[in-house]
Amino acid sequence: MQKYLLLALIVVVCQCQQAQQPLPPVWPNRFSQDFVETWNITNTIHRSVGTYFYDYTQGTTRLARSNGQYDPLCKSLHTDAQQCDQIIVNGERYIYYPDTQECCYCCGQNDGCGVLSPQWFIEPTFLGNVSYYGVPAYKWVIYEGPNEANPNYYIETTEEEPTQRQLLYLARSNYEQNYFLDSLRTDFGSIDLPQTCNRKSLCPGTCAKVRPAQSN
Repeated sequence: MQKYLLLALIVVVCQCQQAQQPLPPVWPNRFSQDFVETWNITNTIHRSVGTYFYDYTQGTTRLARSNGQYDPLCKSLHTDAQQCDQIIVNGERYIYYPDTQECCYCCGQNDGCGVLSPQWFIEPTFLGNVSYYGVPAYKWVIYEGPNEANPNYYIETTEEEPTQRQLLYLARSNYEQNYFLDSLRTDFGSIDLPQTCNRKSLCPGTCAKVRPAQSN
């Protein structure tokens, strides 16, 4: 009798744990949010600030960094400390340097450089409820490869509806982004490609490695 009671208790506990797991993350179709980014390069910490503009309805994004010299794509053309924007329009990713107004084509949709889907979280694993600087939050891990390779750690607020949650933290490999909770916006201008950007001006460096050989 005790054996059956124990089994029943285990089933109830498992069902409760499953019921408590939230729905996986889904981004709203349009938002922008400010962040502080930290890079760990050979055990030396480097920081920059930036803003992520995301508009899936128009198929555009703009990832603006105050200093892009540590980002693999931003430093394709310049390795000094200057502002760098990654702009995606029409499935094409461009690297733009506002200080000098230089721009080059990095890679395209077929190279994995297009706009992320709002449901880009492929089979995320829920790591539990956490406190993020005093804010109740959900923590997830998303693996980019088999055998739990290339984990992305993701923290968000705890609203029941996934599209109402706010991004708080994203980390992968040697960098992390901490997002400001009170900086979320849905009202911002259109994301347009600067006039100096064109498909014929190809970025070297990491961008060239991402593109097919026939494109270089």
